[in-house]
Amino acid sequence: MLDFLKKTLNPKGIAGISALVIVLVAVFLLGNRPTLYILEEQKLSNAPDFFLEGVTVKSFDLNGQLTETVTADIANHYTQKQTDLDHPVITRIDGNSSSIASAETGFINDTSNSFTLSKSAQITRFKNETETAKIKANTITYNDESQTIVGTQQSQLITPQGVTKSDIISFDLAKETAILSGGVTGQYETPTH
Repeated sequence: MLDFLKKTLNPKGIAGISALVIVLVAVFLLGNRPTLYILEEQKLSNAPDFFLEGVTVKSFDLNGQLTETVTADIANHYTQKQTDLDHPVITRIDGNSSSIASAETGFINDTSNSFTLSKSAQITRFKNETETAKIKANTITYNDESQTIVGTQQSQLITPQGVTKSDIISFDLAKETAILSGGVTGQYETPTH
């Protein structure tokens, strides 16, 4: 036993024991660290509560008539009552009038049934299956309560009479009228008889 203590207390033995103690302490401390989560809690609070791919949703009125169809490549729903869409196409039908909206991205406000479309956004209006107007813009917002469409940034209103460009185009669906503001230019062709 005395020989063992002499060997242990020499400088090489102390260095060996010190190294062993450091390794054991490191293993103990690393082993007791909390498990790292794949997603941090903050990232999870911003994550969708569910997502879908290849989405088609249809809505019907009380008489069983189709009123709306929403298709999208991807739909991410959030607890803030919003659904983000990739490549959405939203078709709304009201009697003999209908609208088809599309864009690269967009979102639907689940509580108000309004939506915003961005990047190559457009809405085409039809009456009795004949195109009556089209709005193109970088961003288009549809407000369900006021029944208005607002196109902003490089907006165009295209009708059978011609094309009007403007910074902002507001289109009232009930009155079928448009208000244009900022940088308004147009090109119209008059009928020749």
